[in-house]
Amino acid sequence: MSAQDPLITKVKDLAEKLNRRRRAAAETSEKLIEERSAFFDRLAILNAGALTFSATLFGTLMLDDPRGVFCLHAAWAFLLIALASCLARNLFHQHYRFSHVGAEMAKAEVAYIDVDHEVISTTAVAYSDSSDPFDKEREVKINRSNREKWQQELERQESQRERYWTFARITEWTAAVAMFIGFLLLTVFVTINT
Repeated sequence: MSAQDPLITKVKDLAEKLNRRRRAAAETSEKLIEERSAFFDRLAILNAGALTFSATLFGTLMLDDPRGVFCLHAAWAFLLIALASCLARNLFHQHYRFSHVGAEMAKAEVAYIDVDHEVISTTAVAYSDSSDPFDKEREVKINRSNREKWQQELERQESQRERYWTFARITEWTAAVAMFIGFLLLTVFVTINT
């Protein structure tokens, strides 16, 4: 095998790509942990603000009209739905991103195995760490087995990625609509009781 062999170059390029994917997976995991912490910090501030706002209104207004009490309770219910949707959206989006990175890594593994298989099938190879003769059939069998496993993993990760993306989008819209209705009902509550 010459150093200028296009298959060897292709294997090296794909190995580098695979290593970049592995590094990206590790970096994404760390970034997700940071984002999750930041999200919960912001969510805690939003929650504290909504509670303070509601308690201030509840304590200072006369609740003579039962429609006002209903609006306040309905507003709290919608704000709680929005809060739960925000939490669910954050969780689904993290799962989506993790599945995306996993799918990209599996795709890179499959591409690397395909090129490695091509090299093994078309080129004379020798083991670098053993004096035993190269067992082409064994290596081809191992490649096929590994490719099947990574192909299954790719399909599983892509399926999960699509499912989590759908859930994330649904919860985003649920959070947005529930928050809008919740704040609208709070405005109605203030209007009724002033």
